Amino acid sequence: MLEGAKLVKPGRGFWSVYHLPVLISAPQQDYAIEGFSEDGRYLRLTQRSGSLTRGHENATVDLLWVDLERATYATINVRTFDQQWDMDGAGTDTKGRISIDSAVVTCAGSHLYITHGCKVDGRSVPCEDPGGAYLITPESLVLDTTISVARTDIADNGPPALLTAIDRASFVELARLCPGDRGTRSTLAPLDGGARERLLQDHAPRYANCALSYGWLLQEGPQTRIMLLSDRDDDHDLLWLAYDDAGKLVGLDTMASQWGDGQLIRWECADIDPYGNLRVEAVEEETLRDEVDTMAYRRDTLIYTIRVEGTGLLDEQGEVRSHYALKRLPEDLTRCWVEKHAAANRPPYPWKSLRTVIPEDRKVFQHVIGDLNRDGAQDHVLVLTNEADDGPRDLLIAFTAVDRGQYVQHSLLKAFLPEKTSGGFHDPIGEEGISGISINADTLVITQFGGSAWKWTSTDKYVHDGRRNAFYLVETGGRSFHAAGEEGLHEELKELAILKARQKLTPEQRVRYTELKDLEEKATWRSTRFAVGQKPMAR
Repeated sequence: MLEGAKLVKPGRGFWSVYHLPVLISAPQQDYAIEGFSEDGRYLRLTQRSGSLTRGHENATVDLLWVDLERATYATINVRTFDQQWDMDGAGTDTKGRISIDSAVVTCAGSHLYITHGCKVDGRSVPCEDPGGAYLITPESLVLDTTISVARTDIADNGPPALLTAIDRASFVELARLCPGDRGTRSTLAPLDGGARERLLQDHAPRYANCALSYGWLLQEGPQTRIMLLSDRDDDHDLLWLAYDDAGKLVGLDTMASQWGDGQLIRWECADIDPYGNLRVEAVEEETLRDEVDTMAYRRDTLIYTIRVEGTGLLDEQGEVRSHYALKRLPEDLTRCWVEKHAAANRPPYPWKSLRTVIPEDRKVFQHVIGDLNRDGAQDHVLVLTNEADDGPRDLLIAFTAVDRGQYVQHSLLKAFLPEKTSGGFHDPIGEEGISGISINADTLVITQFGGSAWKWTSTDKYVHDGRRNAFYLVETGGRSFHAAGEEGLHEELKELAILKARQKLTPEQRVRYTELKDLEEKATWRSTRFAVGQKPMAR
C-alpha cells in the first residue's frame, strides 16, 4: 500500500508529520488537492477509487475535510457511481442498471452543508440520505438541525475589500430557497454600507436607494455564487452575484422576484441542485371567484435550469470587457402541477400534474409557455420524442382548465415534426437560437432549419380560434440559400446586371445571369398568409 500524502506542521524546534488517508495503491485509486478554505484553516482533498468486475462497476469520490489547526479530518462521500448489468452465456449485456448519488458540499463558518441528489437510469429519485447541515467539532461532524446565523457588521473604512469568508458566513443556508412555509427569511440580516460595497463592488451605486439583506450562499469558490434579497418599492428581487476565484464580482443579475396585484402573486426563487445546476423555480398563486363568491387557489410551479452565456466587447479604450446574460431553460414539465381548493379546505390538497397529459412512452424534447387561447392562464406546447430521440416527434398542446384546477390535452399530433436526422447537418427543430418552437403573444411559431452547403429555413405560425376550438395556420414562409456563397452571389449578380444594362453580356454571361437570378429568388424570404379557419393544423 502506498501512502499518497502527508501533512507537515512546524512545531517548537521540530516538525510534525501526519499521514493523510489518501491512497494511490492501484490504477483505480488517486487523489487530488482541491485547495484551502477562505480562512486558510481547512484543506480539501478528494479521493477517487473504483472497482470493475464482471457485471459490476463502482466508482466513488470522497471529500476529505482536513482541519490544519487540529490535524484532524472528516471524510464525506460526495459521489457514487454504480453500474450493474446481467450477462448471458455469450457475454452480451442483457439488462443494466445505473445509479448515481452526487452531493454538493459547502462550508460557512463552523458548519458544512451537504445536499444529496440521486439518479437511477437517468431519472431523479429520492435519496436515502438527503443531506443536512453539520457542525464541525474536533471529534466528528455533528448533524445540526437548528442553524442560526448572527449578523456580521463590517466597518466602512476606505475602498471595499474583496469577498471574504466573513461575508460568506453571513448567508443563511436553507434546503429550499422558495417563499412560503418551506423557508423563512426572518433571520436575514440587512447589509451595512461596507458589506454592500464589498459584495456589489462597482455595481453598488445601482442599488444605493434599495434595502439589501443577506441571502443565501449557493456555491462556494471558485466561481462563488450568492443571492441577496433586495426590497425596492413593491418588488422583492433576489440578486444573483458571481465572483471569480480572487473574489472579484464578475456577474450580477436580477434573476428572481416577487410581485402581485391582489388576485395573482408570482414568486421566483433560485438554488443550485446537487449536480451543480443553477435553477429558478417560478410559483404562481391565483385567487379565483365562483358564482357564490367562494375562493379557490391555484399554484403553478415551473423549474428552469440556468445557462450563463458570455460575450466579449471592446470598450472605448479598446479593452475587452466581458458581459453575460442568463438564459432560462425549462426542465421536463412533469415538474409542473396545479392545486385548487376552497379557502376553508384543509390540507392535503389534490395536485394535478402536467405529466397526466403526456403519454408514458414519450419524453419532453422542447416546450414553451404562453396564453394561446387568451383566457389569462398559461398554456403549454411540447415537442415529444422517444427515449433515444431517433424518430419523428409529436406536438402536444395542453391548456390550463377554465377552473385552473388541472391541465387539459387540447391536441396531440403524432409525427407532426421531423426527426433529428432529417435535416442533413442540422436537427430541423433542435438548433438552439435558430429553430424550434416559440410563442409570440397568442401565436405558436414553429421554425425549421436544415441542409448542408445549401441551407433551408421555414417558419409556420398558428393561432387558436375560440369559436371552433381549433388551431389554424395563418402564415407560412421560407427560403433556401448557399451558406458560404450568399455574399459573393450578390456581388457577381450586381456586376452582371451592370453589363446587362449596357447590353454587353456574352452568351455565357447571360446563362450565368439567369442562374444567379434564380438563386436570388430562392434565397429571398417568401411568405403566404391565410385567413383563420382556412388551413387547419394537421399532419
